[in-house]
Amino acid sequence: MAREEAGRPGLPDRGADHGAPVALPPSSPVAGLRRGGRVLRMGRAIREQVQAATGIGLSTPGTRRLQPRRATRPGCGAEPPISFLSAGGPGGRRVVFIHGTPGDASDWLPLLANAPDGQERIAIDRPGFGRSGPGRPVVSLAEQAHAVATLLGTGAEPAVVVGSSYGGPVALRLAADEPERVAGVLLVGAAADPAREHIHPLQRLGATKIVAGLLPRALAHANAELIALRDELKALEQRLARIRAPVTILQGMRDTLVPPENAAYLVERLTGSIARRAMLVENAGHFLHILRPEIVETALERLLAEPQTP
Repeated sequence: MAREEAGRPGLPDRGADHGAPVALPPSSPVAGLRRGGRVLRMGRAIREQVQAATGIGLSTPGTRRLQPRRATRPGCGAEPPISFLSAGGPGGRRVVFIHGTPGDASDWLPLLANAPDGQERIAIDRPGFGRSGPGRPVVSLAEQAHAVATLLGTGAEPAVVVGSSYGGPVALRLAADEPERVAGVLLVGAAADPAREHIHPLQRLGATKIVAGLLPRALAHANAELIALRDELKALEQRLARIRAPVTILQGMRDTLVPPENAAYLVERLTGSIARRAMLVENAGHFLHILRPEIVETALERLLAEPQTP
């Protein structure tokens, strides 16, 4: 069940989109997620770690009524070729989907399959993943955002961007750097708070030249991104207040990969957004866009109905 936090500490209700968020006390719904059995929490964490690394258990629900098209934007100079999937009508309102780490454009198949009339939905293979170049990891959020920007289009209406997990800060960086081309941002389990990013010693080992060379490309690149993420999020924090577009933060209450406190962190700092809101999903983990795409569809529909940025 998805719910928007209305009148709860730390997260604003719809009428408080423009208001100053308050502190998050221990009795709040987000802080309370730390309660419960340690074994259950550990089990959820292990499951989501395995799902992130292998994709096991992340089946695509529902019946697909549209088959996406595969295309590639050629590389130019220092810019790598970027592969992407698209569905819907070319020339329609563009919605661009940005996957997490690891991952690729196919993570968004449930959303591409339901592209409505009047929309063109595009899901990219981020630089370093899927069929996109380069052959090295790209750990800069600015570089990742620049690559996505080339697919925003030049239509009369600016695009809406949707980012999951690591794709969330990429979407935020894009909205900060290209304010005239981004009409809205939907975040799904998005990493944001640098204080909640921790590096395990095994990640350092995995980043050594010998071990990284033995790992699959996606895992090696994902590890490099995650090691650099804390510093990248610190740099992003200085830009969050520049974002004018409306931002919706969709967060699973049982997400063990991106703690739900990230939602409160963003609500407090997106002070320039003309409408910011957090929608919490009870009994849901990290992979909402794959396992509960109908909730993401609902949030996206609402975001698309928002007024354009002034």
